[in-house]
Amino acid sequence: MPTKTTPITVRLLNEDKTKTAALQTYVVNSDGQVIESAPFTGLDSTLTSTADTLRGQTKVYIGPALPKNIPLNTITERTLLKGGAYQPVKNIAGNMLSIARLPAGIYNPWQFNNCLITGHVSKNFNIDGQQKTLPVCHARVHICEVETEFIFPHIPILYKTIPDWLINELSQKIINYHINPVIVKPKPIPDPIGPVINPLMDFQSKIQLTNLKANLALSTLGDKITVGDTNIAVRPVPGGLNPLPAPMLTTLSSGNAALIKQTIIANHQLFYPYICLWPKYWEWFYTYDEDTIVYTDCNGHFEMWENTLTEDGPLNIYIWVEVCINGIWTTVYKPPVPCNTYWSYKCGSEISVTVTDPRVGPCDCNQLPGEAVWFRSIGESATALHTEQNDASSVVVQGGASISNVGCSDLADGHKICPYGGDLYFKMHFGSGFPSAGVTHYRWKKTQIKDANLGSIVSPSTSIVLGEVRRYYYVEVVVGLETHFETHSIILGPEGTGDNTAYKIPHWDIMAEPLVPAADKLLHPQWTSADFWSAYIDSNSLNNGLWKFELELLKPDGGGTFQVISVPKATFQVSDVNNSMNSVNAPDTLLNIDGGNVSHALSLTYKVRIDNAFCTAHINDVMLADGHGNLVLDGGQPIRSGRCGFIRYTSTSQAARLSFVASQPRNFATFSYYVIKGNNTEGTGVSPSGYVISSVGGFTLSVDTFTDDVTVAQLLGTCPGQAAFSENLGVYALATNGTRRLYEYDRYDVNAFALSNT
Repeated sequence: MPTKTTPITVRLLNEDKTKTAALQTYVVNSDGQVIESAPFTGLDSTLTSTADTLRGQTKVYIGPALPKNIPLNTITERTLLKGGAYQPVKNIAGNMLSIARLPAGIYNPWQFNNCLITGHVSKNFNIDGQQKTLPVCHARVHICEVETEFIFPHIPILYKTIPDWLINELSQKIINYHINPVIVKPKPIPDPIGPVINPLMDFQSKIQLTNLKANLALSTLGDKITVGDTNIAVRPVPGGLNPLPAPMLTTLSSGNAALIKQTIIANHQLFYPYICLWPKYWEWFYTYDEDTIVYTDCNGHFEMWENTLTEDGPLNIYIWVEVCINGIWTTVYKPPVPCNTYWSYKCGSEISVTVTDPRVGPCDCNQLPGEAVWFRSIGESATALHTEQNDASSVVVQGGASISNVGCSDLADGHKICPYGGDLYFKMHFGSGFPSAGVTHYRWKKTQIKDANLGSIVSPSTSIVLGEVRRYYYVEVVVGLETHFETHSIILGPEGTGDNTAYKIPHWDIMAEPLVPAADKLLHPQWTSADFWSAYIDSNSLNNGLWKFELELLKPDGGGTFQVISVPKATFQVSDVNNSMNSVNAPDTLLNIDGGNVSHALSLTYKVRIDNAFCTAHINDVMLADGHGNLVLDGGQPIRSGRCGFIRYTSTSQAARLSFVASQPRNFATFSYYVIKGNNTEGTGVSPSGYVISSVGGFTLSVDTFTDDVTVAQLLGTCPGQAAFSENLGVYALATNGTRRLYEYDRYDVNAFALSNT
């Protein structure tokens, strides 16, 4: 005889056994959590759950099989229902649960919608008497999904019977608001407030509304919501919310609770802001589930890819944040849910969270583990693997023309065709294993290996990159009842002179750094960032050309000089080509391999193309041509627009010869040229743009000058006989300093001319 401790078998009595492999049986406990799933073999699905397990409020569902990469403990009853799962009646005979028939749509597979939820967490700090917005790193971000309970047909997980008194009371408040919106304002929420529990729920909602004393603005709502064929504005206006449509207000005034409920169901999106005004009603209509927890990086950035299983409506997102303070995860941002939900969240759109808790300090990212040094970039963004190191490399840009690009980054153009110029800062990040007994110092060296046109240097010379290097840190300063931050610094060097120069490697633990004064260590110091500017050089002090920069690790040799240390190759790291926030081992092409031990390296080497040349932009006078490539002469001289700008033509088949100079000595520039007629209502069709290296857009390049003959008829268009024009030219340098394009190297010109037949 089967017993109540024997596993239960779910049997399908009238199904096609060839289809059942796509199904799964799910067991859900009284808290709505899936605790077991089992596949079908033929018409049977055998559970480990027994008759005792299935007693009471435990439920059984049949639905499509979930993908294997989704953990069972992340699936809830709500998920199953949203995916169309079927709940049979638990008529168990012996150890068999028999199901006569399944719904027709039960075999439909789960529907996925990959949605990127992303944002930043930051805080406004008072640093050195100035307000600065800085990221909050290592914060724990809770991403929650808000569900509405009154979408029809709603998912019947929580059987919330909204009483008539609540409907009538809410309706009257909305009507009163429309009569006098000034006197109806959101009431402050006490701080703190305990768990909010809906008396109709049979379990705790665990919604905590803490750490804020008032509702925030409805900044997450869209400007408009579409109801039927009508766009209705919902964003708050100076006097309050925009009014509801008159027919809807008439319904709310009717006193007919059933009709009012139907109106709310049909137009529930319009009621988000009103329920925000009176949060006590919120939990009668909404609930939320926590989807996941993610952590912010060193830039305060967080993201999560949401695989939504057959969403029953728009994705509504709510965020709250914790920060580890004194070793305890502490809530620092948890505003009221009703007014701070991102309704109908647009996937990939930025969620900006600003925390105000005074206990949260500036970001202090962890260091690299062990004895490693990470060359992050020149400037903020020009990383090593995004800078061409192959001497023979070139890039084809347009018309088959190519530019040699060794030492160029892809920062400003998307191609590795951007030389370096201006002020160059070298960003470095030392691991927690440095300084060590074997390595205490570092230095950068520079060598010009090619001239401006990539010709060989006969006798290249090497020198140390000199200059004072500081590392900065924050200290807390209490002024009255407020905490401010001041920026202090330590000097890492230079130590020594000439070729015997080096810079101290700072400790990753600021409390272990002997250069930080003892008095500052009592003020909770922390580095302003995990990395620092390890060297600076004004590239205008260098000759244009290809330079090799070399990073060495050193220690004092006891004789007053520094010794270069050979280290394992993996010690030298650079930014990942696909994610600059991660480091990877530097490839051998960037290393000076130790000849005596090929698993070691003496330095990291990096080729950089320096080009501080300015662009040239000049628009020539327009000349009259005959339309066949020949200039029209007057007294043996070409007819030019000249000082007054007028060109008189005799036939619309004649042409205006347009020409301009757009150049940069090594072709590291792009240009944009366009001709505007009158008030620019009617275009001229003249707007070439591209690289300065070759012909483009109908304009032929010869010795830095672009030229094209454009017929008078084309330029006049619909203008009867005469028209005035402006010519506009911009030439844009491709050079960067690793943080931005050097727009100060750009050049511009404008000109004007007029065509007339009189």
